Amino acid sequence: MTTSSRRAHPARVTRYTTTRYKRGLPAGLIVWVGLCALLMGASARPAQGQGGGPIQSEVSVFGAGASTEALPFWLGANQYGRLGRSGTPLGARLAARRPFSGAKGGLDYAVGAGVIGRASANSTLYVQELYGQLRYGPLQLMAGWKKQVIGRVDTARSLGGITRSENATPLPKVRVSTPGYVPVPGTNGFLGVKGYLAHGWMGEGRVVQNAFLHEKYGYLRLLPPEWPVTLHAGLIHHAVWGGTPTDAVAGREAGAFRDGLRQFGRVFFALRGSDEVGPDHLGNYDFSVDVSAGPMEAQVYRQFFFEDKAGLWFRNVWDGLWGVGLRRPGGPALVEAVLYEHFRFIRQNAKYAEGQRAGADRNFSHSLYRSGWTHRGRTLGLPLVTPPAGTPGVPDDRPGIANSLVVAHHVAVEGTAWPGLSYRLTGTYSENSGSTSLCSDPECTDLLDDRFSRTGQWSLLVEAFGRVPGTEALAYDLGVAVDTGDFRQESVGVRVGLTWRGLHDPLGR
Repeated sequence: MTTSSRRAHPARVTRYTTTRYKRGLPAGLIVWVGLCALLMGASARPAQGQGGGPIQSEVSVFGAGASTEALPFWLGANQYGRLGRSGTPLGARLAARRPFSGAKGGLDYAVGAGVIGRASANSTLYVQELYGQLRYGPLQLMAGWKKQVIGRVDTARSLGGITRSENATPLPKVRVSTPGYVPVPGTNGFLGVKGYLAHGWMGEGRVVQNAFLHEKYGYLRLLPPEWPVTLHAGLIHHAVWGGTPTDAVAGREAGAFRDGLRQFGRVFFALRGSDEVGPDHLGNYDFSVDVSAGPMEAQVYRQFFFEDKAGLWFRNVWDGLWGVGLRRPGGPALVEAVLYEHFRFIRQNAKYAEGQRAGADRNFSHSLYRSGWTHRGRTLGLPLVTPPAGTPGVPDDRPGIANSLVVAHHVAVEGTAWPGLSYRLTGTYSENSGSTSLCSDPECTDLLDDRFSRTGQWSLLVEAFGRVPGTEALAYDLGVAVDTGDFRQESVGVRVGLTWRGLHDPLGR
């Protein structure tokens, strides 16, 4: 095993894999349209309710900067790729959606779209969301790009689900699911089930081009939802398969990149011969207990990560995510929610009895699908596992995962300081040890063992948000973040945003 101390931070040339339009005009145009719409909408009718029919529109203008070239960790993480890693002097998001009407029975539909423009030295313009949904009875169908977190975690304050968080921009998918838990007939509500199945596309600019994404989950709920205690258990499965290999991995395994219905069936049931390496399978078991006691609600959850059969049989039982959250839903209070999480990605199938410090598993990476569990330069899963562009001392132009050996503690507190001013405090301490599968060059012709001694890092964020005084539909959000430790550069950053939300009823109701 090769180990090293943490490298010095070299001058970084940030290269993003986000689809861009390099001409400055389109992105700048979106920003200026956003500014004008924000000014015109400041005194307009605010959004009220979630009923179908009226279109909910949103205009956001935002900016972020830092004392260093790279933003502090929590300014950019878990925002669906809204901010660039080196900051965004000025950006805008234009969005509109028509949610489900909520009517019982019959066919219902929902649509949504969101576009982000960033005006900077490297202006970007891209579609963040664009989707359509149909619902009939206990099933709903969605096609397009839509924000999504998978896993029973405290989404507003969490590090994120292990395998699907808010970190990366959405992937294009077609998915069918239940809209929530569906009661099992004959159980009087004591049993409920929910499920999800999706087919997606990983896109270009990867070591394996245009690979497919397979996702599914199934959950079981014990005890009726109106009871003070409910138990939840789920199994989440993702797979990257098919695609066209580049020279780095072409010919590595006969039939590794097959597609078609027969291969889909093998992927669905995770069937793989003893001599096969692909496709890339990963997932987690997801368990939670929800408790409602008087004015308080509590949730305890545990996610067990796996990438192979050993993980399925809990060999890596200590790797995964623990969470304990308390929430007071009864209205504004100085402290409304508290969350603690512990994340551990250390064992990775190591045989401790034989003296191994790290195992053969490559969490979020793969020997053939070497771009790893990433999309547009960001990790699809929990953001503490970072690609090269988010890992100090590693060239940004390499694909894949550069830091997957991580252990962390995470705390978040949220509340209302006084009317019109809410806050959220987030603090994360992580110890980082690199990766056993760092790409050797931009083409990833080889995978390197790049482990190093555990390196500590504090990532802190203070946020304030609320309604702008004297307005009905205009909200503000402010954030100040600090990175301090030996893993990332010492950094202080600021994020500022204004958002207008309104309703438009095309039928004039």
